[in-house]
Amino acid sequence: SIFIPSSTQPLNFKPMEEKKLLHKICKWCAYQDRSEYETYQKLLSWRLKEQEISNIIQHLKDENYLNEERFIASFLNGKLNSKKWGIEKIKYQLKQKHHITDEKINQHIKSIDNETYLQQLVQVLDKKKQFLTKKELDYIALRKKIINFALSKGYSLSDILKVLNKLK
Repeated sequence: SIFIPSSTQPLNFKPMEEKKLLHKICKWCAYQDRSEYETYQKLLSWRLKEQEISNIIQHLKDENYLNEERFIASFLNGKLNSKKWGIEKIKYQLKQKHHITDEKINQHIKSIDNETYLQQLVQVLDKKKQFLTKKELDYIALRKKIINFALSKGYSLSDILKVLNKLK
């Protein structure tokens, strides 16, 4: 649990507290790849001064606890392979929640093998189709539900329709 003081004034840490704080944030970053923005927000929640936050973030970068390229690659692989998200949802999350630039996002998106991506979409849609077929007898309603599901997972309509036409 994180101690958050009740006052809104920034804290001035003593040297020993500073070492503990640095150790704590290093551990937090080592546990899972983090974005710079996410780390900034975490440090801000500890009510540190802007200069202290800036210094800590620079230290984390220098010691390779924070690496934006590694974070993007890790995030992309995790969401694609574990969560089975589509590219649109991944882009949105990276941009909105982690403040990653379009340029950096697009660099990493290019590395995705399109055939593997579409094969994953086939598996996602097929699984959903098998589940819904038990409940939904109307073909049009079934197709609409599958499309809405895939859109919510972040797949583009063109990819969804391409795959659905193969699944018939």
